Amino acid sequence: ASGASMLACKAARLTLSAATRPRAQLLPLVRARMASVPARTPERTAELEKLAEEHNGFLFGEVPPPEGQERVKEDWEYYFPQLITAGFVVWGFIYMNQPYGCVEEWAMEEAKRRIVERETDEE
Repeated sequence: ASGASMLACKAARLTLSAATRPRAQLLPLVRARMASVPARTPERTAELEKLAEEHNGFLFGEVPPPEGQERVKEDWEYYFPQLITAGFVVWGFIYMNQPYGCVEEWAMEEAKRRIVERETDEE
């Protein structure tokens, strides 16, 4: 199954699911969700400012090493890029070799197979 035909099937499903729920039904749901978000209070602002002071502003709270020294990596950091790359390669292989993207593809292949089978039986 080609990637383009699978994307076409998925796009058709998304279009159908979006069309089944009109905009008039979605707006009240969005408004209700927005109304449930509490406003920022002075207490919450003070709590967040205290938290920001404790966390020194560096990524993951990790202070850079002094000038001239290198950062020491943790054990998992050595293997992480290779494992992520391998995961993407495996996912891509499986995605490109899956049998069918949607029922329409399977039905078309089955119909063609039956037509060829019927023509060979008649001869």
